Amino acid sequence: MTDSLIATLDKTGERSISTDLWGVFFEDISYSADGGLNSELVQNGAFEYNRADRGEWSNYSFWRKVVPEGTFAAFAIRDVAPVADENPHYAVAEIGKVGESGDPSAAPALENVGFDGMTFRAGETYDFSIWTRAHGTALPIAITLIGDDGETLASATVHAPASAANGEWTQLHAELSVPGTSGETVSDASGDPAAGDVYAGKPVVARQGVLRLAFPETGVIDLDFVSLEPRTTYKGLEHFRPDLVKALADLKPRFVRFPGGCIAHGLGMDNMYHWDRTIGPVEHRPHNFNVWGYHQSFRLGYYEYLRLCETIGAKPLPVLAAGVSCQNTSQGPVPIALEDMPAYIDEVLALIDFCNADPATNQWAAKRAEMGHPEPFGLEYLGIGNEDLIDDVFKDRFERIFDVVKAAHPEITVVGTIGPAPSGRDYEQGWDYARKARIPIVDEHSYQSSSWWFHNLDHYDLTDREGPKVYLGEYGSWGTGLINGLSEAAFMGRAMELNGDVVHMASYAPLFCKNGHDSWNPDLIYFDNEHVYHPYSYWVQKMFANTTADTAWPVALSGPTTLRRDLPNRIGLRIGGGAKADITDLSIETADGRRVDLPDVEYQGSGVTLPTPNDLAADAYTIHATVTYYEGMWGVGFDFGDIDGKNHSGASFGRGFALRLVRDGSGYNLANTEPSMDAVQPGTVWHARIEVADRGESLALYIDDQLVIEGREIPEEPRRTVSVSRDSAAGVDYIRVVNALPDAVDVDLTQVLESLGLGATGDGAAVTATATVLTGDDPYAGNKGAESPTAPVVTNDVVLAGDAGKAAYTAPAWSFTVLAIRH
Repeated sequence: MTDSLIATLDKTGERSISTDLWGVFFEDISYSADGGLNSELVQNGAFEYNRADRGEWSNYSFWRKVVPEGTFAAFAIRDVAPVADENPHYAVAEIGKVGESGDPSAAPALENVGFDGMTFRAGETYDFSIWTRAHGTALPIAITLIGDDGETLASATVHAPASAANGEWTQLHAELSVPGTSGETVSDASGDPAAGDVYAGKPVVARQGVLRLAFPETGVIDLDFVSLEPRTTYKGLEHFRPDLVKALADLKPRFVRFPGGCIAHGLGMDNMYHWDRTIGPVEHRPHNFNVWGYHQSFRLGYYEYLRLCETIGAKPLPVLAAGVSCQNTSQGPVPIALEDMPAYIDEVLALIDFCNADPATNQWAAKRAEMGHPEPFGLEYLGIGNEDLIDDVFKDRFERIFDVVKAAHPEITVVGTIGPAPSGRDYEQGWDYARKARIPIVDEHSYQSSSWWFHNLDHYDLTDREGPKVYLGEYGSWGTGLINGLSEAAFMGRAMELNGDVVHMASYAPLFCKNGHDSWNPDLIYFDNEHVYHPYSYWVQKMFANTTADTAWPVALSGPTTLRRDLPNRIGLRIGGGAKADITDLSIETADGRRVDLPDVEYQGSGVTLPTPNDLAADAYTIHATVTYYEGMWGVGFDFGDIDGKNHSGASFGRGFALRLVRDGSGYNLANTEPSMDAVQPGTVWHARIEVADRGESLALYIDDQLVIEGREIPEEPRRTVSVSRDSAAGVDYIRVVNALPDAVDVDLTQVLESLGLGATGDGAAVTATATVLTGDDPYAGNKGAESPTAPVVTNDVVLAGDAGKAAYTAPAWSFTVLAIRH
């Protein structure tokens, strides 16, 4: 028998929705920029990689030195009289002997392997450039695109003119066209031809391609800023990989946040992101290490970012550091020195001028015009800060920036920050400061288990309507399964859209991840060199952003809407976390008196599962342990309960203490103490007792017999929601139905339609809708880095009718539906 719900709409609760609600956030994480959205195929073309990027990297990383038998070549690095002082290193090729045949393929060469190889396509033209300085004698360079089997796909020769030692550099250019075209439309991983039509007729002919620079004549030549880019673009947007831009454009984002995230304030002053160093000629944009463990060239800098926004019809939301560096270092954030703050504030103001000012009267606007864009970009929003520690130093630096921006540019809406989580000290102090400082919008972040999202559908209901607006700048459910997308859909409809009068903006994060280089999971869009992959969360975002509304009403549901889990009573124990610690005196005692003593563990930061008996089970039990900490920023933790399943519990020790629940395979904090920015001292000892009741629904942590934290899960989890909104200009009403339970449900929409003026009473007149339905058989299906097993299906002329005078919709099990009804 199918479950039944009755939906009732409250017209008196009408709320306006921000027209800028749904956006995206691009940060260079997981190779999102270089090797990703950046169309540049050459990795380390400026020879600037070094150990700051990664311990084993050097100036020649991702270059192969080819010296055939019978030839001589030495490849050096210099920084004397470079092309650009900002990026001083360059390669020196000393060619002492070449093959007698004169065949470039037998000559000494440098080969660049790109980012996981270079993908070459038939029918594509590749634009090559290089800066050269030939010592005393002009020298040729043979340029070749090499396929997977060593075959030549395209070739050209450039000639470097002679120059005096340490003399003038010359930039050389070449076109390399790979022959052939199939005439077919290349689809993306989803099989949708429209999604891949940016590469129509250009099938892949090499996946591990190589760029070769061969030196067929003797001599010495300096090389720098080697570049190779395919000519195909999305709507003429140069330097961007077109299929990834199309995946963004299909989301129809109202805004793009950039560049971070942690990238914005960086790990210390030398790593802070300065927008003005990312514009102008790319050679003069100083490279830097990336906080996520690689290199950033800034080929996609602020000008390119603003052009991206313009191309996809999104407003820019740049984020600048609030005068302090990232708090997630061993000794916390470091502020810009007070005497340097005026210059930094001028840098902030200069960004606004670069975006909006008149080139005829402003030097920064003139730079914009020189780059090819005399028209203003129309900046409306400016973010200041990201996940900052809300202390007095932060407030001082933020206020200095905020006050000047308000006075000089009252037309700019400033977005502040309140820390990395939707609760806790930074959250509370951030909100308190934002209210007192009258910050227009504050940036919240929240990465949570699907269970947390379902449990917190009322999160914004009591938000102060007279205070700052909310920008949920980073959020996501931990996982790529259908259940994660459904939890986000429920929260987006019930919590964000319904509260769209105070939730002004929102953007899932992170946006991009290159397969094999994940710094964070999950992500909204995965990709490799050839394909784009859309997990379930992508489709949920698209279903909302493609059906934007301006008005919402609350909806009450009567009928079965919640889940109560049947938690297992199996008891396992696993140690995890990144710290190093000794765990001794380890035992488990069940409520019925059974005691299991477990071996000591010298924990080295890699997960260890303890040998608990297979038959160890209980509804209530106590874990005893002595934890001696040695090193590791983020501490050490225990997982306990049915640790091989999707529902168990945990506790962690480190800068703070936490009790957490793992539900549907991902976890969230049930209770926690505030983390301290002071590092835990080596040798710290915690005599811990963890009391577990109701199979993990109730948890308490004692240290030295003193209660530290406790918490109890609300067992009934909301899993079915209905939300209603309207696009007044388009004349469309949207009914969004989430059914995150294993049975279909009939939703009686009679009163909803009547309240909206769409349904007749008593005469049986049918109402038709366009239904977009995302559903699947397995709520946990969906792997990171892969296309979702199912995608939304659109059906026109769906009749919302049942018995005479009654309108209903049957929502499939494990589904998210958007019903679009025209007035």
